[in-house]
Amino acid sequence: MAKVMDGASAKLSGKADGRVYVQFNGGTYTRRLPRRTKDSTSPGMLKNQQRFREVNSFCNQFKESVIPQIWKGAAQRMSGYALFLKSNMVAFGVDGSVVDVKKIKLSTGKLSFPEGFEAHRSEVNSHRIDVSWPKEMNVGGIHLKDELMVISSDNGLYSDITATGITKADLKGSFELPELTVEGAHLYLFFCSKDHRDYSESVCIEI
Repeated sequence: MAKVMDGASAKLSGKADGRVYVQFNGGTYTRRLPRRTKDSTSPGMLKNQQRFREVNSFCNQFKESVIPQIWKGAAQRMSGYALFLKSNMVAFGVDGSVVDVKKIKLSTGKLSFPEGFEAHRSEVNSHRIDVSWPKEMNVGGIHLKDELMVISSDNGLYSDITATGITKADLKGSFELPELTVEGAHLYLFFCSKDHRDYSESVCIEI
């Protein structure tokens, strides 16, 4: 909004020539009138609204878990919920359905996630998962105590965050799948600092 310094329009208040004039604190301020938006009932707009509803519904299930625990601290210019929603839009198609579960991000942050990380069942149909990764040459000190966390997902359901007890210094380990899922089709894995203030981005692995 611009301020009118002087001239014949200095005392204007209301609409004129496509602009709005407002008197405030002894001055006159002006801004352009908002342009008429597209018809919200057009097919394109309806699809966008449906997609947003579905993504919003997906995000709502994490309002009491990963969003306050992880995303709230990562957000700077928006709420943790808004950042979580924005980061996960890419995983959804135009109709609001999940098109790529591996693009879903359940964690974010500045901690590193090891390249070459591997996870697989200890045995066929076993609920025990073996993990391993190469040593990160640029990671040391307190970050060797970063702990591996896991969320298990199957058919659109997600377990709570589970601490595995495995640290970066271990380079390998085993843990039991969270109880929510029988098959545990996908695992979302990420690291958490010892004080639970910093996190890595999550990585999705199909098992």
